[in-house]
Amino acid sequence: MPRRQPGALRARQVPRVPRGLHVERIHGLSLRTSLAIERVERLSGDYYLYAGATDRALRRYRQFLRPPGRRPRYPQEEGCGCRGCSFRDVRHARDVLDDVLRRLPPGPRAELGHRVRALDAEYVARTLPDPLAEGRRWRADLWWRRRLANGPEGT
Repeated sequence: MPRRQPGALRARQVPRVPRGLHVERIHGLSLRTSLAIERVERLSGDYYLYAGATDRALRRYRQFLRPPGRRPRYPQEEGCGCRGCSFRDVRHARDVLDDVLRRLPPGPRAELGHRVRALDAEYVARTLPDPLAEGRRWRADLWWRRRLANGPEGT
């Protein structure tokens, strides 16, 4: 019996985009993971989880950590709760990523989780712990919300 060519085997593993659906591939993630994220965003009823929210959250998280150096970074509190303004607070971007990670199937969850864990490690290294975080009412159970905030971002 003839053996199948390796390329033929790999070709069957490539996810197919459903007809009529345009998927923007998220930078640094596979098409399979981008498709899974698009599906989660499309089927979610959450106000903050809309088409493109995961890509925006990843870009915001990277942008917050981008400036080189050892100086501490302080997330900015955003008073406006609309979809556009809420991403000014990097902690909201991390909230969105956490929500998407919980909703993804295992394979795409692992790929996105790998990217997010690398950013998390840098976030912990570049921010300072908040000693008064336990007394706060707003989502103090999340570790990224227990970091000092409200300083000028970047200094």
